[in-house]
Parts: sequence; C-alpha cells; structure tokens
Amino acid sequence: MKKVMMLAVFSLALALSAAGKSKSIVLYFSWSDAENTRILAEEIARNTHAVVERIIPETPYPRKYAEILKMGRSEIKQKASRPIKALKNDLKNFDTVFVGSPIWFGTYAPPVRSFLQQNDLSGKKVYFFCTHGKGGPGVFFKEAALLAPRSVVGKGFNCYGIHVKKIAPKVTEWLKKDVK
Repeated sequence: MKKVMMLAVFSLALALSAAGKSKSIVLYFSWSDAENTRILAEEIARNTHAVVERIIPETPYPRKYAEILKMGRSEIKQKASRPIKALKNDLKNFDTVFVGSPIWFGTYAPPVRSFLQQNDLSGKKVYFFCTHGKGGPGVFFKEAALLAPRSVVGKGFNCYGIHVKKIAPKVTEWLKKDVK
C-alpha cells in the first residue's frame, strides 16, 4: 500500500511538473492517407510534451488525387483560404505554437493559411514544420512567417515525406538545437 501511495504521489508530482513546463501546442493539417505531416506532428509533440491538434477544413477535400491536385493548385494560385473548424484548444493557454503543413505547390496548404489568418499568435514563439516531396519546402517558411507578424518565429523543420518514419533523431536534434 505504501508503494502504491508513493507511486501515486510521484506520478502526480511528475504530471504537475510537466504541466508547469508544457505550454506548447502542435497544430497541423494533413490530407493524405500516408499522413506524413501527422506523423511528424506527433513526433514533435512526443518530444516536447505538447498538446497536438489537427487543423480540419469545414468541407473535406476530395479523396481522389487528381481532384485534390486541381483544387489545391487553384486555391494556392488564388491565395485562397479554406474555412476551418474551430480549434478544441484555446491558443491563449500556450506560449509556443508549432504549425505544420504538407507542401502544396511550393507552400503551405490553404487550411494552414486560414489558421494563420484567423488566429493571433502575437508574442508567442512559433515554429513551422512541413513535409514535402522532391521539390522541398519551397517558400513555406517565408510565407508562413509573414502571416505571424507579431510572433517570434524560430527556425523551422522540414522533412522529405518518405523519410518521416525514420525522422525521430533529426526531430530531437532540431528541438534541442533550435527550439528555445
């Protein structure tokens, strides 16, 4: 019984300590079935003890690849925003915000644009991350930072999508070196 009590007290102390330190949230949008961006978001959250939440469009994108290419290209070209569902978490409760997106036509997906336009990240530390194909991150980091003008934008992280399942050591290195 004494061991159970001690374990309970230790667990509570650990939880309170983590709660005091962790004021981070990882937000991401992911469309594909592979969900590389989700995998990366969860790895960041695991390493930072952050809350993780998906950015969800009000109207889902089509599941057929040809259709999403056409629609995505059009939305990116028009710099369109796509209405998103309200977040479950209140951003006022977080000091650090990680924002992730797959790269669509050289930049972030429209739901991420919507998130950045609709939410005031003033005074928060913001770290952008992305997954991409052979084209790399394009102008994602530059364009995303422009939509978070009163925040402190740190060095971002990008990952070639097919490598995401082996990315844990690089995420850990980035977090230790560049996330303050």
